[in-house]
Amino acid sequence: MKNTDDKKRLYTLLSLFFSLLIYVGAVALYFYAHGWRIDPIDQMIVKTGVLTVDSDPFLANLYIEGEDEGRTPKSISLPVGKYDISVYRSGYREWKKNIEIKEEKSTPVRAWLIKEDITKTNNYLLQDKEYLNSWIDENKNHLYFLTRYQLSTSEFYRYELYRFDINTAFWDLSSNPKIVLTFDSTTDANISLTLAPNGLLSLLRISNGNITTNYLLDSTQSTNLNSLEELDIRTLANYTMTWSRDSRYLMFESKNDLLSYDVERKTRYLLIKKDENKEYIWSTDEQGFFYEIQEGTENLNTDVYSYLLIQHQMDGSNTKVLVDNLYFQKDGSYLNQYKDDTTLLKYAPFTNSPQSTKSVGKLLSMRINQNAKGIYLQTETSSYWYNIDTKKYHLISAYSSELIKFAPDNYKLIFKDTQGYNVFTFLKEDGDHTVEIGAKVIKGVDTSSTQVNWISDSSYIWYVKDNSMYIADKDGDNTLAILTDIDTLKHFVITISKEKVFTFYTQDTLTGLQNLLIDTYLLK
Repeated sequence: MKNTDDKKRLYTLLSLFFSLLIYVGAVALYFYAHGWRIDPIDQMIVKTGVLTVDSDPFLANLYIEGEDEGRTPKSISLPVGKYDISVYRSGYREWKKNIEIKEEKSTPVRAWLIKEDITKTNNYLLQDKEYLNSWIDENKNHLYFLTRYQLSTSEFYRYELYRFDINTAFWDLSSNPKIVLTFDSTTDANISLTLAPNGLLSLLRISNGNITTNYLLDSTQSTNLNSLEELDIRTLANYTMTWSRDSRYLMFESKNDLLSYDVERKTRYLLIKKDENKEYIWSTDEQGFFYEIQEGTENLNTDVYSYLLIQHQMDGSNTKVLVDNLYFQKDGSYLNQYKDDTTLLKYAPFTNSPQSTKSVGKLLSMRINQNAKGIYLQTETSSYWYNIDTKKYHLISAYSSELIKFAPDNYKLIFKDTQGYNVFTFLKEDGDHTVEIGAKVIKGVDTSSTQVNWISDSSYIWYVKDNSMYIADKDGDNTLAILTDIDTLKHFVITISKEKVFTFYTQDTLTGLQNLLIDTYLLK
């Protein structure tokens, strides 16, 4: 009987022990999952987060506060706080960053390693032909150059237009550059190209004496001048001409009107008949819409500018009001509080109204980006972002500023104001603590810098300063000089793969002709 009671007590104690063990384990697992760790050295419990480091190329050494933590890709738990990390691989320049670990958060880092010794090779050499001119599209995907030479059996000159593709597919084995247009002429022809945003279409203008002929050139196929159809736009010679952002229309503007010209249908449309007493602000987008700003009725108020944003099809049809609450104060002193504010609070979204004192200035320009779900608005005094989904506004800069370029990911943009170049982030992934909505100065990229542009992954930029080309993180860290003496170059561009920089330049010869050279600099 006694043995039976002892066994019951033992079973009870064991049951309590294992229950307590399970409970303690569950609690420990809960705290572990929420970032708590035991520091055996300091004998204390600390909050942690996760650092995840990847690199291009991979298998590089990761150092945290100078200690080797293994090779990339690497994930490691760290106590909450700030750390100096570096990524290094033999033959490449060291990449450094100060990062912050937050509790229960993952901090992703991707290091782009560039070769210590950047090698240069000649990719192309044009000889025995006269180099005349060159053009590159706004997205720097295609470069065109024009040459000519005299035919040996006649008085004719043969003109050849080449297209060099900056970013080619691995399986693309076609010639690069390739001739896309050939024609002969007995006179010195004055030839110009106005490239469409897609870089494949262009308006080709050929002038011989007082006669100018316009053609639509599609560079996706090689052709000659006799195969091209002339565009009937001679009556628009005194208009200012640009391409629509969808590359389907030519836009012609004069002091009297604004026209769109469908290059496929060869049809023109009247979009605006101008009043000489009014100013006109308009834009197009990549989806094929036309936008104009019209004055609102509140403009009768002497204290507030009021506008409507109107959307049309490119032929002027299907008109609708897209935004009807564009209000801006005329008193610029309202911006002083935001110029002095160094916190992120000034970038908080706000609803606009005639009483709002955060939106200030006469509207000068706009840029609609449907992929980014927003509108960039530039006034005489400041700039703003309008979120199409939330119908809220964000202050971008309390200073006079201009849009430079949207990032390829359509989450941010580069703008320039009187303080320098900045990155404004208007969208972020949920839970990403490394990104804040608002503007940040790009360190080292001051107002003397030029050609500031995004690199394909939206985490890096390139720019020109002091006659050199630099690459840097989007915040200005890890700045590296890639090219020098760029004033000797016609063009230079980095590929989407980030593997190469192409340079284009000419070289005088003893015959008086200029050779065109295309060199490649391998970055990784």
